[in-house]
Amino acid sequence: MIRLAALLCGLVCGAGVFLSGLFQPAVMSGSLGVWALSLGAATLAALVVAARVLALSRPLTRPLLGGEAEPVAPAGTAKVVLGDLMFGLGWGLAGYFPLAALVALGVFAPGAAIFLAAVLVGMILHDLVAKGGMPRGEGRFSRG
Repeated sequence: MIRLAALLCGLVCGAGVFLSGLFQPAVMSGSLGVWALSLGAATLAALVVAARVLALSRPLTRPLLGGEAEPVAPAGTAKVVLGDLMFGLGWGLAGYFPLAALVALGVFAPGAAIFLAAVLVGMILHDLVAKGGMPRGEGRFSRG
């Protein structure tokens, strides 16, 4: 059930990115000369939905669809701030964020495949540094 919910949420988000044109680096980097209204609308919608979900989930003691909640690093730690800065830097330089790059890949936009390859390399490097070696079957790709 949780995978179906994740698929549905991903499809809704991906459709929104596609319909709004946010998969285009020119929109994301502001090189159109004007700040894109679709970027502001998407950001506002995301904030409203996230705030509502956070408010509704506060009283829950376990995830709604079962399983276990993943631990979250406390906000404001050096690791979180550095990660936020790196994410923003990559977004600003490339004009893509990971979901937008997946959508752009689907419409054969130039640069999307290179960006996604760099994201995958970054994820692998993180796992190598954080865990001291390549994961061996456990973790995000294991069945369960």
